[in-house]
Amino acid sequence: MYFLIYSSYKTSDFTADELKALLVQSRQKNSISDITGMLLLCGWQFVQMLEGEEKNVKLLYHHICNDDRHKSIVLLKEGFMESRVFSDWSMGFNTVSSESFKEIEGYQRLNAATALQLFKKLSES
Repeated sequence: MYFLIYSSYKTSDFTADELKALLVQSRQKNSISDITGMLLLCGWQFVQMLEGEEKNVKLLYHHICNDDRHKSIVLLKEGFMESRVFSDWSMGFNTVSSESFKEIEGYQRLNAATALQLFKKLSES
């Protein structure tokens, strides 16, 4: 199973309805492409893990990189793993306060070495 984790910043503030619409649309598209994952939103920062067939995940990431709702996109980690972390979610979502996000082990040094552990830990809670 291929996975990819990235971080970005949103370019404008979403209303609750706009965010809900984005999630509904993402879940539908991800389901069709057999992509699962988790999206975290902390203030203006997104951190997302996508998992699925490599070509589908890379195509989605390419679209995200060209989406004007994102800026300062950084690929944190990609690779292969035995099985999905978020097998039940076409797109899990959670908003996290800055204080709570900083308390998650690995956040202070969120990088390629810590990103996968962060999402595995979140999937267990």
